[in-house]
Amino acid sequence: MLLRDMQASSKRRWTGCGLVLFAALSWSTAGVGVKLVDLPPATIAGYRALSALPVLLLALWHGDPGLRLSTAFSGALRKPLLLFTALTYALCVSLFVFATKLTTAANATLFQYSAPIYTALLSWPILRESIRLPDWVALLGCLGGIVLCFGGSLSGTGWLGNVLALLSGLCFGLLPLLWRRMTRNEPSEPAATVVPAADLPMLSLVFGNLLIVLGAASSMVSHPPATGVQVASLAVMGTLQIGCAYLAYVAAVKRLRAIECLLIATLEPILNPVWVSLWANETPGAQTLLGGGVIIGSVLLRAAWRRS
Repeated sequence: MLLRDMQASSKRRWTGCGLVLFAALSWSTAGVGVKLVDLPPATIAGYRALSALPVLLLALWHGDPGLRLSTAFSGALRKPLLLFTALTYALCVSLFVFATKLTTAANATLFQYSAPIYTALLSWPILRESIRLPDWVALLGCLGGIVLCFGGSLSGTGWLGNVLALLSGLCFGLLPLLWRRMTRNEPSEPAATVVPAADLPMLSLVFGNLLIVLGAASSMVSHPPATGVQVASLAVMGTLQIGCAYLAYVAAVKRLRAIECLLIATLEPILNPVWVSLWANETPGAQTLLGGGVIIGSVLLRAAWRRS
């Protein structure tokens, strides 16, 4: 029985790691996509969110066919934590789009990936999850690798974009903590108003994308996509980078600790130079390759340290 439980736990963790890697792969294309679509950032954020909504609603229904959306939505509106999480998600996604438009892609990516710091500092106050020595070592290694990847590309210009990227990073760091917190049942809550705990993270994504669409509606109407390429690009960004990626990330959060999710997700910056080299014929330099090696090494070292 003990061996079976250990095997199940190991399989659960490997599945979680795979889900985060898929999310990181999807997110890594966001910077290129946002730069290539010549539209205002509010328009891009709004149409991405609108394209993601069908994916999220279908996944919510498929995961719980007996769930009535009207009942779930009315119950969710009485949950302040869910609404706060939805707002946190909406700010995370939208601010990154604005930051990418207002500063360099390197700056936006680097400053957003301050997220693991916030997760590490807030894991105990929010979840009572302690951050162990291997976590701190891996965290410092990943942050150092990201600085190496983008240090040569950083720019002092675009200070507003840099600030928005830092705020996006704060929200990104909060998300796994909030999702794990909300999936804990609240026995004191009246049964009639309870929304299944497993559905709450998904509902927060739906509400968050609705908030983005409402906030960006004016820009979406006044500056709609003008070409088929723009429409297709926004649709792909919404369904893949938002819908599918965040579905995978939410599923991973249920299997891994919050800090683990973000440490694995720091593999995303390694992939950014790959897409840039393919689209802009820019070969990653030695510093970028070294930074990527430090990130991968930090994550693998932490995994080996944890198993020892």
